[in-house]
Amino acid sequence: MAITIKHHIPGRVRFSLAVLKQYRDLEDWIKQSLIAIQGIKQVRVNSHAGSIAIEYDAQILTEETIKQRVAALDFEQGEAKETEHQYTRGDVAMNAIGTLAAVLLPSRWGAMTTATLIAPTLIEGVNELKDKRLSVEVLDAIAVGLSAWRGDYSTAMMTQSLISFGEYMEQRTSRNSDQLLAELMQPAETMVWKLNDNQSVQVHSSSLIEGDLIELKPGDAIPIDGTIIKGAALINQSALTGENVPVRREEDAVIYSGTSVHEGNILVRVDKVGSEATTAKIAQLIYDSLSSKSEIQQVTQDMANRRVKITLGIGAAVFALTQDVNRLASVFLVDYSCALKLSTPVTFKSIMYRAAQNGILLKGGSAIEKLGQIDTCVFDKTGTLTYGDMQVTDVVPLDGTNDARGLLAIAASVEEHSNHPLSQAIVNAAQDNQLPHIAHGEVEYIIAHGLKSTLNQHCLNMGSRHFLEEHENVDFSPFEAEIKALEQQGRHLIFIAHQKRLIGMIGLRDQLREDVVDTLSQLRASGIKQLIMISGDSQYKAQMLGDELALDKVYAQATPESKSRIIEQLKQAGHKVMFVGDGVNDAPALTQADVGIAMQNGTELARQAADVVLLKDQLYAVAEARTLANIAMKLINSNIKLTEYINSGIMLAAALGWLTPATSALLHNGTTIGILARSLAAKHAK
Repeated sequence: MAITIKHHIPGRVRFSLAVLKQYRDLEDWIKQSLIAIQGIKQVRVNSHAGSIAIEYDAQILTEETIKQRVAALDFEQGEAKETEHQYTRGDVAMNAIGTLAAVLLPSRWGAMTTATLIAPTLIEGVNELKDKRLSVEVLDAIAVGLSAWRGDYSTAMMTQSLISFGEYMEQRTSRNSDQLLAELMQPAETMVWKLNDNQSVQVHSSSLIEGDLIELKPGDAIPIDGTIIKGAALINQSALTGENVPVRREEDAVIYSGTSVHEGNILVRVDKVGSEATTAKIAQLIYDSLSSKSEIQQVTQDMANRRVKITLGIGAAVFALTQDVNRLASVFLVDYSCALKLSTPVTFKSIMYRAAQNGILLKGGSAIEKLGQIDTCVFDKTGTLTYGDMQVTDVVPLDGTNDARGLLAIAASVEEHSNHPLSQAIVNAAQDNQLPHIAHGEVEYIIAHGLKSTLNQHCLNMGSRHFLEEHENVDFSPFEAEIKALEQQGRHLIFIAHQKRLIGMIGLRDQLREDVVDTLSQLRASGIKQLIMISGDSQYKAQMLGDELALDKVYAQATPESKSRIIEQLKQAGHKVMFVGDGVNDAPALTQADVGIAMQNGTELARQAADVVLLKDQLYAVAEARTLANIAMKLINSNIKLTEYINSGIMLAAALGWLTPATSALLHNGTTIGILARSLAAKHAK
């Protein structure tokens, strides 16, 4: 593919691609594919001219790197979508000047400028008719063309100016939203274990370079493109392939940025980093979020298309009865379709923009609409209602072979290989007490249960009582009194067994988030009928917290599978369910729920599965998301009513001959812009 750089200054480059002229329906696909690259700020594609103009961060990218990424696009695989004309401030200004010319200049000169400026609108309307579609473009073409045919160039240009201004506002909102969402959807930088001289060192993923070796474990987001050197794992590639079933990847297999490790431990060689890693995930997520239509958006689209036929029918009837061309022009200049069709997507994008500024990523209009319908909210406990960083409160040796410091050192040495919040709490406690690292064997992570390793060449297990008792046959009966005493204090217990014998337990305390009570109160005020908690804790401990927070229902001793079943049961009972979670174990429930919300510190898998991602570590953002959804739906419904009432009044006045074409155009287009302005104002409302 021949690509040349036609113009370049640091931060902006324009490419010439003659091949673009053969792919005139791929402009949206090209934009979303390129804007997904880290460092690219804005993309403008002109397939007619065969050019792509790109604004970028010169500290991250070079023009040659961007050229390589453009060259890598496979246009044959692109998703074709009919591309509309992209209005600019220049278009709006030119039409405004044309309106003044039509008013001030002699008729002959006014005719020339008007014919030139309205030509694109007329051509678009004719093309729609050729394709046998009765759309708003047809109405615009008839209205503008009829005014010009009558010699009323000022009305024709006023209508053209208002059309271009409305389109420009809608497209500008879309561009701003696209850019902001592209920045927010970049893979989050993470901490990874890098292998240095056979020693594992935790480093920031942004510091990785080609050739580095990193260790990845269950729940880890994959921040690079690389090759597996050792081990095997189940990799969740749903963001790239759309397939939710994890796939097995072994030695020599390539893995990609944006995917996640579901099960297994692997050693990976870094092949590509940063903006050179695959961007398919981000591009697809942006494309899906911005192009998917919600139910109400589809309804307003259908309603708008029907109103075009109604306007044409009323106009024909008025002309048949009155033979008055002025009345006909006045009626045709009244169009329900613009406001109905444009205000809904503009409202959604305005709310998405506003939410993102408040640290909430809403994945499209469909997510907003469903969020407004929710009547039941289900919370995972750990990391959601409570902080993920729990505190160690008790270290209890049970067999006399270790004191408390020795037991904590053993536990921390193994738990440092897991990213689970409980593991991190134990590691933090050991670091605070400056405890030494204890040598042990390779660590195996058992999802939703615990960890397995070896100590002095004998099996070492730590995790839940269910895991040790049911799966590892550890006897708990001699220590029931000590266990019950800590459980009654509301402690979360991690048990440690060596050679199938219980040698100790560690008690941890949940820290309730400061904003829990306010969040739950606001959710009830927003119309949520049921507040439910799912926890892996015992029934006694879970119910203690449920009573403290006045929750409607509590499910205890939950597994990943049972979480998903609980959500399904609630939906079958007729409820619209929202689930809020953060862990790799929450992905099935996030997917099963009508709306899934992932916390900021959630795993990459949870963030992929969710409809809403919180970008700040505050639970109250859940209530904010619900409030914004309610605002969006209220605004959309009121816009529909306003459009119907006001335009019906204008059309009646036009049909009765009370309005001149110029007045009809001004009132109708003023109404459309006013309604769009209401939708745009939602971006910044307090």
